[in-house]
Amino acid sequence: MDTSRKKPSSDNFAAFQGEIDLNGSASSLSPAAVADALQLEKELRDFVENAAVAMHWVAQDGTILWANNAELKLLGYSRDEYIGHSILEFHVDKPVIEDILRRLKSNEELHGCGARLRCKDGSIRHVSINSNVYREDGRFVHTRCITLDITEQKRASELQSRLVAIIESSDDAIISKDLNGIIQSWNRGAERIFGYKAEEIVGKHISTLAAPDRVDEIPNIIDRLRRGERVNHYETKRRTKDGRILSVSLTVSPIRDSSGTIIGASKVARNVTERERQEHALREANAALTRSNEDLQQFAYSASHDLQEPLRMVSIYSELLQKKFSGKLGAKGDEYISYTIKGALRMEQLLRDLRTYTQASISGQEATEDIDSGEILDKALVNLGAAINQSEASITRTDLPRLRMHGFQLEQVFQNLIANAIRYRTSAPPRIHVAAVQQSAEWLFSVKDNGIGIHPQYKEQIFGLFKRLHNISEYPGTGMGLAICERIVERRGGKIWVESEAGRGSTFYFTIPRR
Repeated sequence: MDTSRKKPSSDNFAAFQGEIDLNGSASSLSPAAVADALQLEKELRDFVENAAVAMHWVAQDGTILWANNAELKLLGYSRDEYIGHSILEFHVDKPVIEDILRRLKSNEELHGCGARLRCKDGSIRHVSINSNVYREDGRFVHTRCITLDITEQKRASELQSRLVAIIESSDDAIISKDLNGIIQSWNRGAERIFGYKAEEIVGKHISTLAAPDRVDEIPNIIDRLRRGERVNHYETKRRTKDGRILSVSLTVSPIRDSSGTIIGASKVARNVTERERQEHALREANAALTRSNEDLQQFAYSASHDLQEPLRMVSIYSELLQKKFSGKLGAKGDEYISYTIKGALRMEQLLRDLRTYTQASISGQEATEDIDSGEILDKALVNLGAAINQSEASITRTDLPRLRMHGFQLEQVFQNLIANAIRYRTSAPPRIHVAAVQQSAEWLFSVKDNGIGIHPQYKEQIFGLFKRLHNISEYPGTGMGLAICERIVERRGGKIWVESEAGRGSTFYFTIPRR
């Protein structure tokens, strides 16, 4: 900033308010009177220089002629950095100060004229300027300006305006009341929820809104507020202007004055009637769905169990028929009997799988002990011994962890995944690898094979009930094995998926949460 501009010819305050002419009219004064006048001038100069109110003078061309200490302190400049410079340099809004100077030249007095001044540190201060012009013989000598810092008031006003806008735009009812329960303020949200306009309800007791059976709770809430307590998310009933009863959630807080004394309360009321209705409907629907699922699962379990006996009879008598009349009914007769036996055996296996699936679905009892998943894998391999020997499969593994779940469920998962790896093999002997990796909150198991693989588009489909990708004559099975695995894993809190490409084998992954 250029500080070399011309300064006033005298730093003496009296030079700009009219000097005492010791050679003129003052010559008729006694020495004592002259001394008194000089002392008064000195005291007046000291008073203005050190006043708490910021003041400055500006020439007609906008040059700052003088400023007191309060003005310099307000903006952070030294006298050399401020006095002698144009007032335009320090105003943020140039049109504002130009208008102020124009109005002062027109001999207009300014009161509460708002402006923004730039401080030395780059901050902006909001000020209110009161000013008029000192003239001699009609000639513009300088302005007389008082600068009031209103930055904090401006911020407070803007904050209040924002708060008012937030309150008025809220969908919730925001209400204030005194400690006698008399409503003091009422926003638009309250008008929408309860139906009363502000002019209808302000000044009335808050019990106006209480449902008939909830009037007694109002004094209790007010007593809690007097003790300085806050009421959070208190669910109750309130009545609207047209008599409807609403479910509302209330948050009520004490209001304190500057000394900390509780003088009232602010209340936020949220209409939760629709939410409550939806939650009730959802609970009812869930209960009905639970009952339906339980009935369906019980029916599936009973049906799969009860149908075993008649199917066994069909199978047994079909085999007896085959033994006794084989070759006597002709080729077609033998073929039909063979179809009957195969169909009965397939149906029997299907019912066993369905019963296993149902058991996996309804087993709600949590395991109480850890199991060794390596030992469980051994049991599954014993069950698959015949298939392993026949296919010349080799099974390898990493160390497998101990974990908390039912052993028969993990055995079923291992058995189904390894059986699939053996069943869906290529001409090469199956090579199957079982592994487990510890992650932050779960164990990640994998069963990898070198089989025929799965096309990516079928990766989700294969976990559905009775879903098959191949003809039963090529690859026998019921199509329930993976669905059973999925149900067991998901009931345990894990997930199961497959990564595979057709002709390049598959890796089935499943997770079991750590205890």
